[in-house]
Amino acid sequence: MHAWGVMKTKQYVSSFIVLALTACGGPQNSDVIFTGTENAIVGGRETTRDNILSKYVVLIVDNPTKKNCTGLLISKRMILTAAHCVGTKAEDLSLAFGLNPLSGNYTLRKADKIFASKQYDKNSSQNRHDLGLILIKGTAPEGYLPLLLPDEKFPLLKGLAFTAVGYGRTSGKSTPQNDIQGSGVLRHVELKIDSLNSDETQFFVDQRSGKGICNGDSGGPALMRYMERDYVVGIASAVSWSVPDEISAGKRNQYIQNKDVCAEKSIYMNVKKFRSWIDTHSKQLLN
Repeated sequence: MHAWGVMKTKQYVSSFIVLALTACGGPQNSDVIFTGTENAIVGGRETTRDNILSKYVVLIVDNPTKKNCTGLLISKRMILTAAHCVGTKAEDLSLAFGLNPLSGNYTLRKADKIFASKQYDKNSSQNRHDLGLILIKGTAPEGYLPLLLPDEKFPLLKGLAFTAVGYGRTSGKSTPQNDIQGSGVLRHVELKIDSLNSDETQFFVDQRSGKGICNGDSGGPALMRYMERDYVVGIASAVSWSVPDEISAGKRNQYIQNKDVCAEKSIYMNVKKFRSWIDTHSKQLLN
């Protein structure tokens, strides 16, 4: 276990903004279009085919909106992801297994059924309940593996290290609309839990060191190896950031356009707190 500094709240902050982490090639559902640099997830590295991490995850594409998310296998037929990644109809989702699906190198599966938490609150930073399930038509491609789910006894504490995996962008800075640098390539980065919310249903990551998650990483796993086995302990939900009150209303838009919105804090769902929800609704989808 490594020590991890507590993230201090800025006293001059007047606005607190939470953005879900879907990504696409065009404008987002916000005032910012996301991009990055070659050193990606944010501050991470590309995941190679011989890395076991590549066998757990899938790129989720909502065809009507062209938004991308990340999902992970919890069985050969079931994908766990964020609630805001499952869309409204199963037939709208494409499930692309591969290291760089947007380049055309992938194995395609379709969704059979979907379910998102009815308690999902996109505007909350403390009680988001951002979890969704996707039942695959058929099964995942050969060689892909399900991750283990933790139970209530699984140790998850402030300061613990984990690995984030996702297909997201490498930075939250604005860029021309046709610039999707980094998006759609599988990458991973080592992070640490900075804090948990009061009921421990969420944990937070301080991304000010230049490492973290960004758009397209929504639904991706936080992985820990425990007793020589890999567990998914968190699901990527959102990034949060602030606008200082010293920024005038007239300069607010310019400030947002110049800001890296993935460079402050990210929010994960704590999987062990939702284990019963996951088990119950996975069984329902399979029936």
